[in-house]
Amino acid sequence: MKVKIYAGLVRRIIYGRKLKEMNFHFQKDESGKYYRKHYDDDDKGGIKRIKKYCRRRFLRCVLSDDSMERSSTYRANFFKHNKGIFGGCKYYFCAYCGRILNKHKTTVDHIIPVALANRSARHKRMLTVRGIKTVNDVRNLAASCLKCNSRKGSSGGLWIIRGYFGRSWIRVLLKEIILLILGGFALYYLYYFILSISLFDFK
Repeated sequence: MKVKIYAGLVRRIIYGRKLKEMNFHFQKDESGKYYRKHYDDDDKGGIKRIKKYCRRRFLRCVLSDDSMERSSTYRANFFKHNKGIFGGCKYYFCAYCGRILNKHKTTVDHIIPVALANRSARHKRMLTVRGIKTVNDVRNLAASCLKCNSRKGSSGGLWIIRGYFGRSWIRVLLKEIILLILGGFALYYLYYFILSISLFDFK
């Protein structure tokens, strides 16, 4: 179990030294600036004491399960279980925009972001409903281009829907074919519409 204590500038000045004496380490990431310490799941007393300490000093204390932390092997696990387009290991579809990517230019994205899985009970339930116990499960990972990965960041909503739908290269290919067919029909009817109102003389 990881305990994160979020504190503004003033409280970091007041309590920072004491937290460091308590073996908390200062960190900074996309969720903000905080002090972090790992507690064993069995150490209920220690967790209870630190929660009481934070409550009395108006410090925001967040408990995060180890299974909801980013692992160092999630990228390798994704490529191990996802063989890419047509079963090869060289090319992947971006789950969000459908772009074909070389493996070396493919980023691996957490569909439900780590930050949301840590702080939102609703997003944790979304993982649980799918039978996913850890945020690094390959079922929560998708190939992505750098642009889409940067734009998504820690966002949820439609990005999550697009990510789960676009995980399968067959679905992405099917979507592109449908869009191509629809585009062809649109151009066909536009051509005959222009003919019907005689905007141009085709004789």
